[in-house]
Amino acid sequence: MKTLDRYVIRSFLGAALLWLVVLMALRIVVDLFVNMDEFAKLGLPLGELMHHIARYYSYQSLVYFMELGGIGIVAAAAFTLARMNHSNELTAILASGVSLHRVVWPLVLFAVLLGAMIVADQELIIPRVGDKLVRTRDDVPGTREFKVPLVSDAHGAVFWSPTFRPETGEMNMPMLHIRDVRESAEGTFRALAAVAAHHARPGTLDGKAGWFFYDAVLMRTLNTQKAWENMPDTERVYTYVGPADIFKAAKRDYEQREGKPMPMEVQAILDARARIQDPQYDLTIEADRFKPLVNDKTRDVYGGTLIHPRFTFTSLEGVVLGTFFADQAVWDPQTPTAWKLQGGTFFRESDLDSRYLVLRQSGRWLNLMSTQQLSELIQLKRLPDPRPAVLTLHTRFTDPINNLVMLLLGLPFILSRERGIKTSAARCLLVVSVFYVSIYVCRYVGLPPEWAAWLPILTFGPLAMVLMDSVKT
Repeated sequence: MKTLDRYVIRSFLGAALLWLVVLMALRIVVDLFVNMDEFAKLGLPLGELMHHIARYYSYQSLVYFMELGGIGIVAAAAFTLARMNHSNELTAILASGVSLHRVVWPLVLFAVLLGAMIVADQELIIPRVGDKLVRTRDDVPGTREFKVPLVSDAHGAVFWSPTFRPETGEMNMPMLHIRDVRESAEGTFRALAAVAAHHARPGTLDGKAGWFFYDAVLMRTLNTQKAWENMPDTERVYTYVGPADIFKAAKRDYEQREGKPMPMEVQAILDARARIQDPQYDLTIEADRFKPLVNDKTRDVYGGTLIHPRFTFTSLEGVVLGTFFADQAVWDPQTPTAWKLQGGTFFRESDLDSRYLVLRQSGRWLNLMSTQQLSELIQLKRLPDPRPAVLTLHTRFTDPINNLVMLLLGLPFILSRERGIKTSAARCLLVVSVFYVSIYVCRYVGLPPEWAAWLPILTFGPLAMVLMDSVKT
């Protein structure tokens, strides 16, 4: 790297730091001035209020850097070259036989590297703290409850709740609608079942993420081919598989595994890990152990207790609806087709988590997701209208190019030696402003997402190259 390159880069980086600090500070001051009443109505002491404000803007600064970074880079490059032009440094460089393009390209290269920092902020940092960025000014700790309005997961299930508590990650009175995602070839889903519960919390079962529903009932929808006689819940699971059937299955599994008849002393507590099917309810029963109740005279099994049982229900098409599990399940003699659960809970596998629910509360939630998350969101068809997500996905690729085009549009006017510095700066500002406005006009006039994202580049990109080539060197 030559001395000229080091000088230009050092001047540019200093100007870039200055402009970014000034722009972000101005953005924070204006926002604080306009919204001070939202902070003030908290009624906190001065020290706590200042900490509250600092915490809020420390996270928001990540978004401000993403939004203002491109403008700051262009302003820093223009400022660097304008200062060199005003002090006749460019004239001296030209007199020494060095082309102005030779001066500009190191600056453009480092502008691209600074643009990469904006991309890193957008892709790596912001998605990790997105749930904190959507918090309002009067709820920086993120404890305010809100409604969950029909949010779908990757498995086709739709969650709804009148109240969600971010502090505990708990849904109150949730409803879960389970659909068959394989029926979506024509853009529609067939309803399979629904779950109603008192509350639900996120968690994992056997390494699978999902939601635990408490005081829950599972209801098969009316359009299914086979109705249940009774609906299972976290207190009772109805099935035609009774203790005698489980005893026979466990005994058969033991004899196949050990290769000998089961001794009488082993029958008191059986290994009941065999999977037992109930085709009437499309149910699979599993348990760690089974304690049978045996009639001393007839040796018939008339009752018993399942230790750590799991009752997994599926649809007619084989889609898993969910699993009831408990500490133990006792065969109910008063209801001879039901197991009475103790500590019963319903689990439904889902990729939906608390952070995603919090993120959805903001109108800008798509902008706070990474490119990978946006791609998955579109691919899984989790949005009723995917066009905003498609547009946001395309802008992830066009925004860095937009910053470069904006830079190349403005520099030729600063490098011109035929006009005064004020005139050059005014024309530079005008052209850059037209391009900047056109970016957002294209995005909000109803164009297809692809055209809305790429049209400004296709229009102004060739113009920028022509202007750069027309600079007299």
